[in-house]
Parts: sequence; C-alpha cells; structure tokens
Amino acid sequence: MKGFLSLSREYRGKRVVIYPVYFDYNRSRKEGRKVPRSLAVQNPSIEEIAAAARELGLDPEISLEVKYSKDPTTKGRVVVNKYISKQQTLLLLAKTLREKLKAVKT
Repeated sequence: MKGFLSLSREYRGKRVVIYPVYFDYNRSRKEGRKVPRSLAVQNPSIEEIAAAARELGLDPEISLEVKYSKDPTTKGRVVVNKYISKQQTLLLLAKTLREKLKAVKT
C-alpha cells in the first residue's frame, strides 16, 4: 500500500471482499454501508472502487456477476489484498475514493 505498509504474516495470502454498497451515501448501516456518512459517496461504481484500490496498491480484482447477499439486486464486487484489518482497509479506500471523486467534480 504505497510502500508504507508491508504484508504482515497474519494477513499474508488473505483477501478482502468489497461491495459498492459499503461506500454508498444513500444506504443506511442496516442496508450495508460500512463507512461513516462523512466518508461515503453517492452511488460508487465498481470501476471507481477498483481505481482507488489500484492507487493504494491493493491489487484489485473485479467480479461483475456476484450479488451482494443483503441486496440481490446489487451486482459486482472488488476483491483486494489484505494488509490491515477490513475496517481499516474500507476507511482508507473511502477516503481515497472520496478524494478522487471530488477532484473529478472540480
């Protein structure tokens, strides 16, 4: 992850599954959002999440046909390398995603 974190033994070979709903501002925590609203974005796409993960050096893999278990109408996920806990990974991705989308709008 940009050279500041090395893969610890605990996480070596492990991956984190990430669904767009985790970052969706329009969803509640109960509906699957996993980051604070202050870091969430409007309708994030798989490609935007993968680009943010790529920027962080997380080696993303996109699966478009996989459905989110809490909402079968939501398709797609990104699987990334696990360097830190899943929650820390999500927060780091959310910050990067938000910055990237802000830069595009301005």
